[in-house]
Order: sequence, then C-alpha cells, then structure tokens
Amino acid sequence: AVALLRRAVRDAPLDDAVTGALACRLADAYFGVGNVAQAERIADRALDRVRDPDVRVDLYTTVVQCRAMTGRSAEFLNELNHALTQPGLQPRHRARLLVLIARTHRYIGEVDTADRVATEALEELGPVEDRWATGWALHVLSLVAMVRGDWAGALPLFERAMAVVRGDPALIDLTLQLRINQSVTFGALDRYPEAHAAAAQARELADRTGSVVRLSEAQSALGQLLLGAGRWDDALAEVDVVADDRKDPGVVCCDHGVAAIIHFHRGETAAARQHLDVAAKYWERIGDRVVESLVRARSLAFEYAGAPERALAVLTAVLAGEDAGEDLLGDAVRLATTIGDTRTATNIEARVRALAAGSAVPHLGALALYCRGLLDRDGTTLLRAADGYRDAGRPLSRAKALEAAAIAFAKAKEEDRGSARAAFTHAVDLYAELDAQWDVARLRALFRAFGIRRGPTVKHRQATHGWDSLTPTEGRIAALVVEGLSNPQIAARLYLSPRTVGTHVSHILNKLGVHSRIDIAREAARHQSASG
Repeated sequence: AVALLRRAVRDAPLDDAVTGALACRLADAYFGVGNVAQAERIADRALDRVRDPDVRVDLYTTVVQCRAMTGRSAEFLNELNHALTQPGLQPRHRARLLVLIARTHRYIGEVDTADRVATEALEELGPVEDRWATGWALHVLSLVAMVRGDWAGALPLFERAMAVVRGDPALIDLTLQLRINQSVTFGALDRYPEAHAAAAQARELADRTGSVVRLSEAQSALGQLLLGAGRWDDALAEVDVVADDRKDPGVVCCDHGVAAIIHFHRGETAAARQHLDVAAKYWERIGDRVVESLVRARSLAFEYAGAPERALAVLTAVLAGEDAGEDLLGDAVRLATTIGDTRTATNIEARVRALAAGSAVPHLGALALYCRGLLDRDGTTLLRAADGYRDAGRPLSRAKALEAAAIAFAKAKEEDRGSARAAFTHAVDLYAELDAQWDVARLRALFRAFGIRRGPTVKHRQATHGWDSLTPTEGRIAALVVEGLSNPQIAARLYLSPRTVGTHVSHILNKLGVHSRIDIAREAARHQSASG
C-alpha cells in the first residue's frame, strides 16, 4: 500500500482535494508501519498546500498522532486552536478539531481539559451524524474515566463508541484503540478472561492490518495483564515483540517498567536497571502522564538499594494526581508504615477506603483491607486481604499481604508464632512460584531474626544459559520447533501471535547459544541424551 500511494503522490501537486487525500493516506500508511518521521513530513508538506477542510482535518489527525509518538504534543495545540478560527468550517469540522485538541490534552496528562473539550465536541455536532468525531470523542471520555479510576464507568463508553464505529473500515485504528483500552479496563475490574480475549483480538487485528503502532499497544496491554496474573516469563516476551522506536513513548515506558519490576523481584539487578535507563530516555516525552509500571519500577529500585524513604518519595510525587494507580497506593502505605510515616499512611488509607467503598471489584476490597491491616498491624485483617487478592488472581499482591500478616503476627504483643510461621511459609512459597528470588531471600533473612525458618523450597530455575534456563513457554515452543512446526503453526497451537512466538524463538536461540532452528533440534537431542 505504501509503495502504491507513494507512486500516486510523487511529484503531484498538493493543491487539490484528491491529491491531498492521497497524501493523507500515504502519511497514515507510514504511521501505521511505524515510520513516524516520514508520516509527519508528508502530512506537514500537504498542510502547507491543501485548503480543503475535510482533508486538512485528516492531515491534522496524522500530525497529532506523530507528535504524540515523539513527545511534542503540547507545541501543536496552538496550531489546532488556530485552525478552529478559520472560515468555512462546518460543525463536523469543528467537532473533529475539538476531538484532536482533546486527544492532545490527554496525551500531555491534562485530564480535566480533555474531558471538557471532548464533551464540547459532542455538543458541537448536535444533530449532525459523524461517526469519526463521535467515536473518537467517546474514546477520549473513556480514557478520562480510566485515568480517574472509574473503570466501571469506562465500559459503557467503550460499548457506545464501538457501536458507532462497528463495520467502518475507515475507523480500524479507532477500533483497535477501543479494544486495547477495553482490555486494560477489564483487567482493572479483575475480569481477566475478557481482558485477555480483548487484547488478543486487538493484537490479531493489528497484525492483520499491518498497524505496528497498535500492535505494540496490544502487546503492552497483554504484558501488563500477565504481570498482574503472575505469568512473568510470558509478560517479558510480550513486551519485547516490537522495537522501541516504533512504539508510543508511553508504551515504551510501560513495557520497560513491566520488565524492570520482574527483574528486580527476581534479583536480576543489572537487567532491571538497564530497562530503567532505556525508559528514562522516553520519560520526558510523555508530559504529566503517569505510567504506573515505570513508577513502581523506579520506586522498587530505591527499595532494592535499601532506601525506603526515597522509594516512598517516588510514589508520593505522583499520588496527588488523578491517575495514580491502585498498586501505587498499596505500596505507598506499605513503605510509609515501614519508615514510621503514619500521617502519609493514614491519608492514603483514607483515599483507598473511599475508592473501595461500595465496589464489588475483588482487588479493591483486598487493597482496602491491606492498607487498614498495615496501619493497625493486624495480622487477621492482612490475611483477609490475602484471600481477596487470591480471589482477584493477583499472586504478587497476595504474597505481599501474607508477608505483612506474618510480620504482624511475629511482632504482636501476644506473639503468635504459629500464625506467623504459616503466613511466612505461604508467602515464601508464592514468591518462589514467581521465581522472585530477591523476595524469598529478603523474607527468609527477616524471619531468621524472629527465629523462624523455612525448609528448602522447590528449586526454581537458576540457570541463565542452556536448556535448563528455558521458561515453561520456551520449552513448549522449543519442542514444537523440534517437531518442525513453523512460527504461525506454533502460534495457532499455543494461542499466541506469530510475532510473540518469534520473540520466544529468539530468546531460545540466545539462551542455547545457537543460530538456527536445526541447532535447537540438535540441542534438544543432546539434552534428552544427557538426561537419560
């Protein structure tokens, strides 16, 4: 498509609607495959010459997306506001420009303004039907609801928007974004089967339509879901599928945050810090947006280094905003109680209590119990929190609650060593299942001071190279490679995307120190022979 459009546009005058529309489609095509710089050049060049308002709005759309990808959204607001003052605009043109302004404010973290302008766009339309403006305005409003933590309120907005865009091939990009963010929302509501299904559908559609940018967003959504569900090896593979230079900077920050969290918990400090270093190059491009996984990772880096005060400071720096994630609140209370900052812990606990009031979402109820139990040093309340996190399918949070319960029981005036030992044992086992070696070692060292020890746990993967270093998913994929299956065939067998399988195969080759699929088969035979 790019080649055909390039030939059609090459050397053609850009002063008429038809040629301008072709230039717009070419810019969109370049954006879709991740060539953001070329997309912006073409759109800017066309804007200098095209006067047709329909085409100009489409070109502005491309530029808005390109500026967001390169962290230059704010500087484009003046031009968009100026465009609103131009003569000859119909209500649908004004509505579309208002939508672009709302999206830009959302990109730079100005949530209240985004809400107001998106609402104004819908009002501007009045009785005029415009699927593009209506769908995108509803999408912005759904994002605002997500940022504010109103996950239940976001779902009907997604449904309304998808009803508007359904079946319109010109709105595929919006369809993808709606499905991706719907997946994130389902995850926040602990509706994991629906969340995984929505993300997988978006991934498949993005891959089929060649939209690398949206593919990276779908992979990132899956990575976040897998992190929360404790499937850490699979999460690492999902966030590594698309190269950073073809992702939105917020997605880059999120993906490296996910990876850094996992590596810190596993005691792989060098790898974790490498991910933070890469993310730092993109952090300044996203304005005031809060990327929860990266904030968690940056806080964890200080905690890992034995500086809980600085770890807490990273969290409190973003907690004043509306888009502070729930996991940040729980970690903030934990760190505040650890260093004796009762005022901060109490204030955040009150905020969590208000958030969870009347909610049927399992992890929100668990979070409220966790924060209350930390403040009261109440082991029984913390065990109830652990049960809630179990019901929510969040093993890391459950392990943290069990750890806190064990500490509370061990430090109680009327020491309950039996309860302390039971909670400690369950926490260590959960951390071990996640291969969170740092947490296992940390917790064992802490409880030796209480005279409580845990016997040997099941030995988890320690090797970094060779067959024994392969994750369970990599082992299954390697076995199918040995059978002679192609990546698409393996993807169909394991319900993965071919790109994700390709990432796993690359990891397998690297861990085995080989260069081809035939080499994998040789290593498999050698391993089988050595193991008898």
